[in-house]
Amino acid sequence: MGECAICERSVETTRHHLTPQNRKESLVARICAPCHRQIHAVFTNHELKQRFNTVADLKESEEMQKFASWIRKTNKDAVHVDESKHVRDWRE
Repeated sequence: MGECAICERSVETTRHHLTPQNRKESLVARICAPCHRQIHAVFTNHELKQRFNTVADLKESEEMQKFASWIRKTNKDAVHVDESKHVRDWRE
């Protein structure tokens, strides 16, 4: 158990590389699985690398603020997260 760096719940955490596709040099944040899935569902790897490469940047984003506010009110360890159209279009 640990504290998620995004939603601040005391839950099991996973490693999130703050600089995607550069894992050897990337700093790592401990975040819960739902927040991790949400990050990758709403941001492209390019956006993560350029604009959201710190925990503070992620926490300040409107998308993650809304999600963290919601997930804090639940006791869920797992949630289904749909990839945004923005991310789907980028991956195509």
